[in-house]
Amino acid sequence: MSVQVGQKTFNFALKANIADAPKVEAAIQTHAAWMREHHSYDNSKIQLLHFYVAKSNEYNNPVDPSQGTTGNVLYSINEVYAYPEGIQQHMGKAKEWDYFPSFLGVLQQFGQVLVVGGDVIETL
Repeated sequence: MSVQVGQKTFNFALKANIADAPKVEAAIQTHAAWMREHHSYDNSKIQLLHFYVAKSNEYNNPVDPSQGTTGNVLYSINEVYAYPEGIQQHMGKAKEWDYFPSFLGVLQQFGQVLVVGGDVIETL
């Protein structure tokens, strides 16, 4: 199944200075391990269609990388659920996760955009 208009998402954009990047990446790795444990691309667990995390240095001028970087690192965490109830299943399972308060703390400290239960509005 491919991503379709109307499906539910989490999309988080985080920004950290280079000194805080290890803290953010440790939280992302812990979250990814938890996702692997409780989510799948089939219907054996909470069903995802798409999960990935991207990372990039922040450029002074994104259209001209030769102008260097700001010293910040940007992260994008993206999840698309096969069915709308996947969002509620995810949140219910997260409440049982011991690391959840710490992960939320990282999102609150470094989150620039936090789309929770968003709707896919365009896709190919």
